[in-house]
Amino acid sequence: MSEEKLVEIQAQVSGSDLERLIVVGGDLEYLQNLPKDRLLTHAEIRLAAGVLRRLLVDGELRAVWRIIGAHDVTKLAVSATEIDTALAAWPIGWIQYAWAGGASASGAHHAGVVFGAIPKEEHERYGSIEEFFRLNPLPTHGGVRKMVLDDWLRSTSVAINTNEIGLVKVSRRAVLTYIANRRGGVHFDSRRNIGKLNPRKRRRENESSLLDHGLLRVGHLSGPEFEVQSMVQVLATSDHTQELVRIAHSAAPEDFYGNPNELKLWTGVQQADGTGWATWRLEPAAEQGGGSRA
Repeated sequence: MSEEKLVEIQAQVSGSDLERLIVVGGDLEYLQNLPKDRLLTHAEIRLAAGVLRRLLVDGELRAVWRIIGAHDVTKLAVSATEIDTALAAWPIGWIQYAWAGGASASGAHHAGVVFGAIPKEEHERYGSIEEFFRLNPLPTHGGVRKMVLDDWLRSTSVAINTNEIGLVKVSRRAVLTYIANRRGGVHFDSRRNIGKLNPRKRRRENESSLLDHGLLRVGHLSGPEFEVQSMVQVLATSDHTQELVRIAHSAAPEDFYGNPNELKLWTGVQQADGTGWATWRLEPAAEQGGGSRA
């Protein structure tokens, strides 16, 4: 995908497609501007979850990718931590829980962790747990892999072993939806009705109940909240995000670079600048509403 092709496509966007490009470009820029050197606040996590849901679950990011014609050239892809490879190396019954994570911060953070319990009869004959792991290396961390967007959303964000239904793998899409729809990102819903539901809805309720327990805290964030921060960083730093933000800026510079000292009124009469806008510019030194007409 060359920059020349993107610029050519950008010039063809107009009407409602342009409006959608501006919204998605603004959403992505918002994610880019969130702090990267610290853990996000709970409010920042909730707001980011709403933005991510709109972009990823509601499909706005894919829609804009099609609008600009980029889907004919390349697929949306990200580089992210994955724990499915590590989980596959463990006997299922030994896994307690695992988290993908991946966000960097100046304080507490992690890039994929697997917590397991080795049965005593399995490691005792090795003399020590260290010797067991030396001869039976089991991965306890995640690895970074490039994934297309759909695979990333389907990949495991959290895995929790339960007595009733065994190991439950919760996808990134499900964790994002949980924070957005259940924990205040877009809605707050504390109901957990597992009993009289069809299997699909029962699974979703089971996942929400398990995520309620948290099981891991990263600083002040719960385990699911840190997963959302990790998703923010993954999407914000992807090459495709950089390109979409650039295209949105180029297509509608007035929506991103408008002069904060200007007040514009639509008159319909052609002004000196060749538009139908009359412009008042506020003097930078004025603090009490003074200004001068352009």
